[in-house]
Amino acid sequence: MDNDGMLPQGTDPATTESIMDKASSDTMLPRLDINRSYAKIEEDSMRAWLYLMPPESGDIKYSKQEIKDYLKRSGIVFGYHESNISAMANKGVYCREIVVAEGRQPEEGEDGYFEYTFDAEVKGPQIMEDGTVDYTAVNKIVNVRVGDKLATYRPARQGFDGSDILGNLIKVAVAKELPILRGAGISRRDTEDIYYAEKEGKVELRDGKLDIKSTHEIFGDVDLTIGKVEFFGDIVINGNVLSGVLVRAGRNIEIRGSVEAASLFAGGDIIMQRGIQGQQRAKVSARGSVFAKFIEQTIVTAGVDVVADSIMNSRIVAEGMVKLSGKRGIIVGGYTHGLLGIDTVTVGNDAETRTVVHAGCEADMFDKGMELKKREVQVRRNIDELRETLEEIEKKTAIYGDKVQTMDSSALRAKNQEKELREELSILVSDQQDIQAYIQRGKGAQIRIDGNIYRGTVICVAQLQMPIEKNTSFMNYIAQGGAIVGSVIVH
Repeated sequence: MDNDGMLPQGTDPATTESIMDKASSDTMLPRLDINRSYAKIEEDSMRAWLYLMPPESGDIKYSKQEIKDYLKRSGIVFGYHESNISAMANKGVYCREIVVAEGRQPEEGEDGYFEYTFDAEVKGPQIMEDGTVDYTAVNKIVNVRVGDKLATYRPARQGFDGSDILGNLIKVAVAKELPILRGAGISRRDTEDIYYAEKEGKVELRDGKLDIKSTHEIFGDVDLTIGKVEFFGDIVINGNVLSGVLVRAGRNIEIRGSVEAASLFAGGDIIMQRGIQGQQRAKVSARGSVFAKFIEQTIVTAGVDVVADSIMNSRIVAEGMVKLSGKRGIIVGGYTHGLLGIDTVTVGNDAETRTVVHAGCEADMFDKGMELKKREVQVRRNIDELRETLEEIEKKTAIYGDKVQTMDSSALRAKNQEKELREELSILVSDQQDIQAYIQRGKGAQIRIDGNIYRGTVICVAQLQMPIEKNTSFMNYIAQGGAIVGSVIVH
């Protein structure tokens, strides 16, 4: 074959392929491995380029197979760009990088899911255009009638594994199906995976379970003539809750009037649309979140968040965030703690009222963890001592047998003590794990104050505290390197 790739005169076209193959096999290594041709692979091994130097003068062009063999020796075994490789072989494309292989990107599947006909998300208060907060928007009640469609199940869609050009498989997770939706007051059509309401009431989705439950609703005020309201489901009070009243709900409490020095306990959320003036006697406790227009002179504990416009002279403890919404967003006086952090506009006032805000794990939890650790060390030491005692008794029994009369009773007493200590040790270890998990949740907590911070405020993060000596504003506080570090909020 001459320099332009044409066959010599008199060559039988039928023998062209055998000539090319022989030339390729005879000259493969020297022609592509010593003439400065190279293959370049991306860092993620999903694409490769080939740079071909021209064959030596008088040589035939590289064959497609010759190029592929070179790519294989370079580790490229998957995703060949056939058309580009053919063009390089047939047309003699030299001295420039050409894409010769591309990996196959994996395609993730999608787990099965339920598509609900109602809003399954928890709604918080809505901030209006003028900066005020509408707490009437916090409504957890969705009423349904018999036969109403509640949910449709969408089956899982499996994805596809990928591969890089080096032949490494890029696997995707297997998409999972969900179990049948369980709950009270619902029915399912087997052929359609559609769920319907079997009775009228309130639909509630919690922990993957769909229930239709009744709601206890009170029209008017709740005062000492009623005294106590207890219900396993939701309680809705359309009036005020006056001093001395106890309201206890297995799920949520919603109060559309104001609250005085009452006691409120809920297994879910507590919503006080007009707030609470507790007169230093009110207690509010929810496993979920607490929402209120204002909170004054009240003890509040929440398993999730506390959200309000203002908090004054109160003790607030939230396992989630403390959020002061609206244009006012103020904390004055008392103690406010959010395990995951605090987000507010203003802290303190011109009167320099002592106001303590705390984020992260409280100090007493660290102390409790240390005490448990000390007790664990002591229990382990006592167990070791008992084991030594038992071993000594066993040795004496082997030597003296029945001659030592107190031996059996001593061994039994030591074994019982060891059993009790091991049970205590198990509880100690479990409690320490819970505390460590709690402390871990609070790591990274911060206090964000998007407005004024007055003298008299004490900023606390984890076990650290920092009094504010002079008025400042627009600060974000975190624990870092054994100290509280403040940074300016830039808008």
